[in-house]
Amino acid sequence: MVDIYTNNDLSTIMDEYGSNVLNTAYLYLKDKQLAEDVFQEVFLKAYLKMNTFEFRSSVKTWLIRITINQCKDAIKCAYQKKVDVGLKELDCTSDSVETVAEENLENEMLYNNILSLEPKYREIVLLRYYNDLSLDEISEILHISNGAVRTRLSRTTALLKRVMTE
Repeated sequence: MVDIYTNNDLSTIMDEYGSNVLNTAYLYLKDKQLAEDVFQEVFLKAYLKMNTFEFRSSVKTWLIRITINQCKDAIKCAYQKKVDVGLKELDCTSDSVETVAEENLENEMLYNNILSLEPKYREIVLLRYYNDLSLDEISEILHISNGAVRTRLSRTTALLKRVMTE
């Protein structure tokens, strides 16, 4: 974990948390160029505000909160272009080409269904499953109770199951 008071080197923080910030922005915005712009904004803001960080949360939680706020600001702006980012290459242990193709198709369908969710449900998925944050951390980032986090996760899971079985 980076101690931002003793090591406020921006490149260190970017190395440790950059992929979390960029992935969150990609999944939130569905626009590669806009996500890269948000990435830069997040680390600029973080660097400028390091001396105000109060350690009430982890650095990762703080950066993800900044990222989500920046994404919300970007969504408010006009002239957005929707660009599918695509799925990360997934490691596959299967030897069968058909199985790999089926798994890739299912993953792509899941990914597209996640992107089609309302933002409040999409952000729950990306915080929990893409950033591996705890319910407490999600609660803190979204400024909602743990119960609300659990409810949204449950509703999101039900929505995705229903859509994937149709």
